Amino acid sequence: MDPQPDPASTPAPAPPDRFRRRRTTGDMVGSLSVVLVFVGVLVALNVVQQPDPVVRDVQYPAALVNAQPGVDYDLVGPDPLPRGWRVTSARTGQDSGAVTWHLGMVTAGGKYAAVEQTDGPRKDLARQHVDGAAKAGSARIGQLVWQRLKGGDPEPRALVRTSGPVTTMVAGNASWAELRRLAASLR
Repeated sequence: MDPQPDPASTPAPAPPDRFRRRRTTGDMVGSLSVVLVFVGVLVALNVVQQPDPVVRDVQYPAALVNAQPGVDYDLVGPDPLPRGWRVTSARTGQDSGAVTWHLGMVTAGGKYAAVEQTDGPRKDLARQHVDGAAKAGSARIGQLVWQRLKGGDPEPRALVRTSGPVTTMVAGNASWAELRRLAASLR
């Protein structure tokens, strides 16, 4: 038979060390801080090293001349192109029998503006470029009256006019003043 230990001679278990508990929490906070600083440095380096997006310029007068023979209406473009603006896309296309003309630009302030033309239905052009837009009055630009549309998708603003079978739209996220300037320069 094993002798029973004397309860008076058995040491009582030690209470939890409060310093150790605090040190463990402190270590965790310190480690987490080091990891967060490391992640922050990585993110900062990636942001700094991102190259600017490449935006190619298009020589739109040549594109306009080349596109005109296949179109039964006069294509328009800015003449002159507003100072600091860049033409980034120019194309013609066919959509349900209608011939379309597109000229995309970046303004001096980095906003987007485009000239869109079609001999198809006006509502189709509006649906494609400013879907859901509301009428916002009109604007007299030179001798012409343009209808203002706002709140559309994908473009939030547009100036639109129809002359005979041809609808011309100036649209984009450029300001109203920039869109007016573009509309005034169309020839």
